[in-house]
This record gives sequence, structure tokens and C-alpha cells, in this order.
Amino acid sequence: MQRVSGFDLFRLTVRSFFVQAGWSYDRMMALGFAWILAPVAKKLFSSVRERQEFLRRHLDSFNANPYLAGYAVGAVTRLEETKTPPEQVRRFKESLRGPLGALGDNLIWQNLRPALLILGLILTGKYGLYGALTFFVLFNCYQIYIRARGVIKGYQLGLKVSSDLTGGHLQNVTKWSGRIGAGLFGFLFVVKLRHVGMGPFQPDKAILLILFSLLSFWGLKRNLNPGLILLIFLLFLTVMNAVPGLI
Repeated sequence: MQRVSGFDLFRLTVRSFFVQAGWSYDRMMALGFAWILAPVAKKLFSSVRERQEFLRRHLDSFNANPYLAGYAVGAVTRLEETKTPPEQVRRFKESLRGPLGALGDNLIWQNLRPALLILGLILTGKYGLYGALTFFVLFNCYQIYIRARGVIKGYQLGLKVSSDLTGGHLQNVTKWSGRIGAGLFGFLFVVKLRHVGMGPFQPDKAILLILFSLLSFWGLKRNLNPGLILLIFLLFLTVMNAVPGLI
């Protein structure tokens, strides 16, 4: 029986970056998911009919956070390699949709990326373009890692892939990136407040800055997108600096 090699897993990881290339409202990322697995079909099945059936059953509707979709890719590859019945594979994919979506959104959109964005803003104020590059490099290094980890762990664990989803890594990164992001936001607030106070004190700007920060924390408690809050905060600071007579 043909076996999936380490190079095959590498190919799956690279192809996972295009999981949303064929996204649709009908089947969501199913087309991209099936395209990622195309090399697996060629590796595991010798006849054209078997390959067609393989791709057809993986065109069923599927959705997940794109950064964690590799877990499903790796696990499904393992199940197909061990000749797991197609109906069991289908139910397994369905069971992964919710966890991969919720965990990925919480990790990437709610905690990690906002924390790195704040770090980039702080460094940009000090080092200019290098601050923005720091955010770009750190975020993309982690997304490469988590995609590769998902494919490898998914393949290693198969039906038990949930043990890695609820294990230490994802939970720790989510928890600590959220805490670090909150600390960095407080640091950015203090630095900006000191900047406002330099020279002639401008109480109107200080009050507006404090009010905006309180509204930001209120928005976070109401589950407003942290990235949107940071974008508004950046525009707010830009206006305060560029148009001193306006505020």
C-alpha cells in the first residue's frame, strides 16, 4: 500500500495557503480543500475512477479558520491512507468545522494579530518602517508554523487530532498573546498620553484619548473586532498629531 511521505506533507502545507482560492457561498472552502488533497489522491489510488470518487466526496461543503484548516487536511489524509470508510471521514470533517473555526478565530483574529499589530504600532513610532516590518515578519512566521503544525499533527493523530486542538500550544498562545496585547495597549496609551502632555498641556486631547481608550475596552467586552478598534485608534492618533488645531 502506498504511504504518504514527509515530502507529501510538505506539499500539503504549501498548498494549504490556497485553501480559500476557490471559496464560494455554496460550499465555502470545499474546492480549495479538495485541491489541496489532489496529490494524496494520486498517491493513494491507482485508478482514475478511485481518484475521481476521492475528490468528489471532498467537494462537500466544508469551512474552518484558514490558518487551522491544515489540521483537517492532515487528519483526513491519515484516514484516507488507512482506508477509513468514506461516511466516517465525512462525519469526522463535519465534527471539525466548529472547533477549527472557533479556536482559529479566537487565536488569530481576537488575540495574536491584534497583539502583534500593537507591537508594530509601538515600534513604528520609534523606528518607522522597521516597526511595520516587524509585525509582517512575526505574524507570517507564526502562520507558516501553525499551518505546518496543523498538517503534521493532523496526520500523526488522525481521529485523535482534537487532543492537539485542546492541548497546550493553541491554548497557551491564545492566552498569552491576549495578555501581552493588553499590556502593549496600555503601554501605547501611556506613551501617547505623555506625548500629549509635552509642551503646553492640552487637557482636551488628554480627555479625548482617555475617553477613546474607555470606549475601546467597552467595544472589546462587546466582542467588537480588535483589529477594527486598533485601526480606528491609529486614525485617531494620526488626526491628533497631524491637525493640532482641530482638537
